[in-house]
Formats: sequence, structure tokens, C-alpha cells
Amino acid sequence: MSIDTAISKTTLQAVAAREAGPAEPGPNDPVIAAIRGHHDAMAAELAELTAGVLAAARTGDCTQAQRRLHDWYRTELLPHAVAEERALYSEGAEIDATRLLICAMLAEHRQLVSLIAELALAHEPFQVATVAAAAQAVFTVHLGKENDLLLPALDQAGIDLAASLDGMHEVLGAGAAADDHGCGCGCSHDEPGEGQRAGAVPVQLLSEAPAPQPPAPEAQSGDLDVRTLPHGQRHEIIFSRLDALAPGEALVIVNDHDPKPLRYQTSALWPDTFEWTYREAGPQVWRVAITRVG
Repeated sequence: MSIDTAISKTTLQAVAAREAGPAEPGPNDPVIAAIRGHHDAMAAELAELTAGVLAAARTGDCTQAQRRLHDWYRTELLPHAVAEERALYSEGAEIDATRLLICAMLAEHRQLVSLIAELALAHEPFQVATVAAAAQAVFTVHLGKENDLLLPALDQAGIDLAASLDGMHEVLGAGAAADDHGCGCGCSHDEPGEGQRAGAVPVQLLSEAPAPQPPAPEAQSGDLDVRTLPHGQRHEIIFSRLDALAPGEALVIVNDHDPKPLRYQTSALWPDTFEWTYREAGPQVWRVAITRVG
């Protein structure tokens, strides 16, 4: 079963539960409410900081707003993500109904880490604004999955969320440091044993993952590294950059495959407007200069 199929199944189960009407209050309800409340507060803070970056980028100098946003990601989001993975995600990875959902959500965490690293390295106001907006979009979708899919599924599976999150203040929003001596669930996640089934999908925690690295050296200064952009927004971001080019200006994109589909779409949107020049043509990296000629 694919990740998309698993998420769709989990979504249908959540919808069915809501349509069944309000259930009797459960022991996890206060914890779920606290987590969702913390999520709402984080989303509001991120929206304000991102709006500040976008507004500053229009003036041509967004360095201070960019630094504030990056500091928030580093000091607020990343500790929150690590705490969630060590408690909630480790629990969800051992449940059949949520295992593939957890894989997808871990991938979103990695995507956010990549965007945060790119935000720190961005120099041009447009690039800073683009990365900031992309990161906020990923975070918003991610929170929706946690609130509407993961938390109800863990509750339905009988997980004691209060015990799992004991000391995890980054998740509950108390503002204190998390307990670094364990995930709070009372079991080891290093090897299959008590509390973890043999054959369960191993979960690589964000805290155990390599530190985010700068873009690959093939992506030179000023290039748009398409590999770091969210898949669902790549063409939209590229089209926006192309539309802003003046005659004679060029956008250099870097990708891990030949961007022929993008070229076809560009030609359909702007006939006889752009000239494509391949500066590198694989097999690992493609660098293409797209110059506005009309």
C-alpha cells in the first residue's frame, strides 16, 4: 500500500469519526487540546514572521526579517519537531494504521530542514521571500496532518499521550526544555524489544539525522536549485522568477534531471520568449540558463 493510499485511508477514518458525532470525553482530550493549541500559537507566530519577510523583501532589504524568521525556525520549530519524533512519531511508527503516514510526515520534516538551510543561505530578497513562503506552506499542511489525522489515530489506538509526552514541553507548549533522557514512552527505539515490534518500520529521528548542509557545490551562487523546492510548487516558483526577468536577463536553474517538461510548459505560456542554454547536461546535474529574449 502506497503512502498516499495510507493517508487517504486515515483521512476517511477521521472523517467517518467526525460524522459519527461527538464522542464521550476521553483521557487524551486535554493533551490533544494542548498540542493543538500549541500548534495554533506556532502557526500564528510563523505567519507574522513570514509576512514580515515578504513585506521587507518588497523594499529590497529583508536581512533583519530573514534573520528573525530563521532564528524562530532554529529555536522553536526544530526542537518541537525533534520532540514530536521522539514521542508521537515513534509511537505512530509501530501502529499499522499510521506507519506510512509517519513516513510521509518525517519526509516533510526533512523538507522543512532543507528549506530552513536554504533560508539561511539566501541573499536575494526574492529568493528569501520564495523560500519563506514555501516553508510556511509545508508547515501549514504538516500541522493539518498532525491535528486531523495523527492525533485522532493515536488516541483511537489507545496510546496514553500524557505518558508519551511526559516532559516534552516543546510539544505541549510549556516553553521549557524537553527531557533529554528518553522519548517518554518507556521503551527503547534503537532495537526491537519490549514496546517495539520486530519488523516495524525504523524511524530515523531528526535529532539523529545529519545536520542540514548547504546546497550541493554544483549549484553556484545566483542559481535557482530546483532540488530544494517543494515538489508541488516548483513550476509555480520558476514561472514567477521567469515572469520577473527583463529582456536579456537569465535565470539559471539546477536540477537532477533534464527539465524538458518545464521547457514545454514555458513555451506554451510564453511562445518565442525564452531561450534555453544547457550549461551542464547530466548525468547527475543539469544546469540550464533560461534567457528572456522577447
